[in-house]
Amino acid sequence: MAWEKNFDVDDVLDRAAEVFSIKGFEATSIADLVKGMGVNRGSLYATFGNKHDLFKAVLTRFVEDHQARTLAQLDAMGAPVTAITGLFDAVLTQSVTDKEKKGNLIVTSALEFPNHEEDIQQIVTRALGKLEAFFVRRIEAAKASGQIGADIHTEGAARSLVALTVGVRVLARGARDAEALRSVKAAALRVIGVEDLARI
Repeated sequence: MAWEKNFDVDDVLDRAAEVFSIKGFEATSIADLVKGMGVNRGSLYATFGNKHDLFKAVLTRFVEDHQARTLAQLDAMGAPVTAITGLFDAVLTQSVTDKEKKGNLIVTSALEFPNHEEDIQQIVTRALGKLEAFFVRRIEAAKASGQIGADIHTEGAARSLVALTVGVRVLARGARDAEALRSVKAAALRVIGVEDLARI
């Protein structure tokens, strides 16, 4: 009799993403995944292969689904600066309310970058590149509309905003309190030359 899956693949991939987000790839064991995903060891291997293959599927899904959907929603916002602050608002809200300190899968993966195989490194690099490209688009749009000064260096500002996004995700895992994390939004505004959002 052929083996059949008795679970929803997308659902268990989401559960695996939570496990990997909390512990990282290296520290996550198959036992952790079996418990977190709610599947037995045989089903895990039969469906996803080894831990590396599972992680690749989880990370790819996270980037192509969660990250892509989030950036598309922000890109659709009318005011470019509002889109930028909207991203930081979302990151801060998630970080402050994340009681389990799960963090973000892309950032967690980036922190382990040297330990990952090349295919995983490429996924992480592309994901951070997509975030930077989002900031480039919004900064250029803000300059074109007069929301921010034309003298802002687009690529440099975009890279700084990526660094702030990654930094707040890392600090949110216990190194700083909520008030300190919220100050990152003001820092992000200063990067693009905005001291007071109410004035634009």
